[in-house]
Amino acid sequence: MNMVSHGLFLILTMVTLIIQILEIKPKESAKKIVNLFFNHQNDIVHFMLGALLNAFVIFYFKSGSLVNTSLLIAVLFILLLINEIEFFKRKGPALKVVMFTISLSSFFIYLLPVLIGKTGGGIFLASQICTAMIILALWQVLLRFDLPLAKIKAKLLVPASAVILIFTILYAARIIPPVPLSLKQIGIYHNIEKTPKGFVLSQLTPPWKVWSRGDQNFEAREGDRIYLFSRIFAPGGFRDKLYFHFQIKDRSGRWQTTDKIALIIIGGRDEGFRGYAYKKNYREGNWRALVETTEGLEIGRINFKVSSSSDRSPRTFYNEVH
Repeated sequence: MNMVSHGLFLILTMVTLIIQILEIKPKESAKKIVNLFFNHQNDIVHFMLGALLNAFVIFYFKSGSLVNTSLLIAVLFILLLINEIEFFKRKGPALKVVMFTISLSSFFIYLLPVLIGKTGGGIFLASQICTAMIILALWQVLLRFDLPLAKIKAKLLVPASAVILIFTILYAARIIPPVPLSLKQIGIYHNIEKTPKGFVLSQLTPPWKVWSRGDQNFEAREGDRIYLFSRIFAPGGFRDKLYFHFQIKDRSGRWQTTDKIALIIIGGRDEGFRGYAYKKNYREGNWRALVETTEGLEIGRINFKVSSSSDRSPRTFYNEVH
């Protein structure tokens, strides 16, 4: 689903939730199509919420490292399962408001960076303000129908506020990924050359080792450089700064930063924005390279091992073009 259909589903869900919170019943003279809607309103709202949550699970999965986003994805996946259970479908609107607010918040988390062309804490905060404004507008609509404030709090304000607060905490904990950016490819190589046909990536690992992303077991000879290549999806008009963050594991098992190399990305390419960096100064050990935003939100990572080689025999490199 694209953002237009997301917006339409959110509006339809919002209207249905208002009807359920107000406990509106159809008139006896209502037309058949109206009665049909009221008879199946639970199925309709759960279908729309399921479609929205499913779409945003995919967004979050693509936009971050599974190491960081696993908790968020697991919670959303559980909600997807709950959304299909008949017992919960018959429950009151509070749970539906929770799922609606998650979908609404996720919608703005995706939409605002696309419109503005960058990510950041301020833009995330703006997305939560937009979500809160919609919830407050719903509150005002319900007040016009003389619904008791205690009922509005229980069915709308408390569950919606809880979602906004939790999302803010998750962002501060760097669990929510930098949507809409997503890492399409990452690899370690012995050499990279930019040619009119594209980037030529050179590796010692034979192509049949499809599980290896380049030379993740990097055998280094004197004078070798370690090249990191990545393709990052960003929507058209998007322009922001990312970092290649190199870390090595020390003797105590902790990751220590050695370099942070800036990369300006420009969106709009179908294959993703291509960029690379290289290291001349390194040592043997277990390494990892993280692709991060300026605020340290992780888009993806790759682990690799560096070992020294005294072999001077000719090497066979395998090339691929991107």
